[in-house]
Amino acid sequence: MSEQSTGPGQNAAPPVPTPPRPAPDQRGSLWAGIGIAWAVMIGGEVAVLQTNAMLWPLPPVAVVVWAVVLLVRGRTRTGGGMLLGLASVIAVLLLLVAACFGLLYSGGSGFHG
Repeated sequence: MSEQSTGPGQNAAPPVPTPPRPAPDQRGSLWAGIGIAWAVMIGGEVAVLQTNAMLWPLPPVAVVVWAVVLLVRGRTRTGGGMLLGLASVIAVLLLLVAACFGLLYSGGSGFHG
């Protein structure tokens, strides 16, 4: 009674092929675009206001130009995210200004006199 031992790989099942990895999304990320827009606006405005306050429109223009370049190059989600981020920065600023005027025109102190 002699038993034949099977060595490694003799009766083993063939390896299962791994499915190909999906190609990375070449359009970019919407959230990355929003984050970039906020970072450029906050960092740019802080830097501009410390050097020359007359250049305050420079960061929003930079965001728009950068977004258009990304849109032309096919990174549509990142470019669109940057435009959406710029719109959200403007919306937050408008809400803050409205809240300040609301506080100034309400009750005890303010413009009423």
